Amino acid sequence: MLQIVPLKDGRTLIAAFSLAKKKSRHWVVLLTESGAEFQPGSREELKQLLGPRLAAQFNYLVINKPGLLPSGVDKQAFESSFRRNRRVHDALTTLEAVIPRSDKICLVGYSEGAYLAPEVALKDDRVKSVVTIGGGTRGWLKEEFSRVKGAREKSALRRQIEKIVKNQRSTEKWNGFSYATWHSYRADSALKALRQIEVPVLSILGKRDRVIDLKATLRDLDSLSKKKNIRTEVFHDCGHSFVNHWSDVRRKMIEFLRSNRIN
Repeated sequence: MLQIVPLKDGRTLIAAFSLAKKKSRHWVVLLTESGAEFQPGSREELKQLLGPRLAAQFNYLVINKPGLLPSGVDKQAFESSFRRNRRVHDALTTLEAVIPRSDKICLVGYSEGAYLAPEVALKDDRVKSVVTIGGGTRGWLKEEFSRVKGAREKSALRRQIEKIVKNQRSTEKWNGFSYATWHSYRADSALKALRQIEVPVLSILGKRDRVIDLKATLRDLDSLSKKKNIRTEVFHDCGHSFVNHWSDVRRKMIEFLRSNRIN
């Protein structure tokens, strides 16, 4: 099923969802990656995440980004909504529009969605567990800086970051995203939210992930796990896209959901 959700500033997004055959008050909600691809929220998608037996117990919602349509992409709508605060607000608005107040949510974020999921969970008390897949804990510009080695490269990146800060509303692109998008993801917002979160969290990472600052993320999660119900799984020989490892992701998600199911 598809539902158009009205958002601030006259924007909309398409919530795509499917219901379990037997009535369920439990939902898996997916916050997607930064790529521009519409997802229909089908039962087959959920089976890929959870396997058929566990998937049958959950309703499934995909929060597609503004501008993503079954027929293609409205690039202007997509770009204008590609700001961290808007992503969080849009997700919360969609949860309110689609999911009954008495229901319970397992919130799953992949890549960009993994940076958003902890904050969304803090702001909606129906979220009872969180799974982050391929998500870091630090701001995106800091993560870019962590990958640079030489003095010349670091100096060039500092200049680029200064340019982004000075032109923080610009749609000029750098490394695939607009200055405005980079600036909106500059803070350690995921880490801040994880420090406050009270629900169980499963973080799934690839040891060969070069998109996030893996060392800082592992250090942060290890520190947080001493006080919070945060569990980390790291797959060896695995990068950011989890190619050939989605069956491992499914196995860990099944274990996590079965051990943290709230009736």
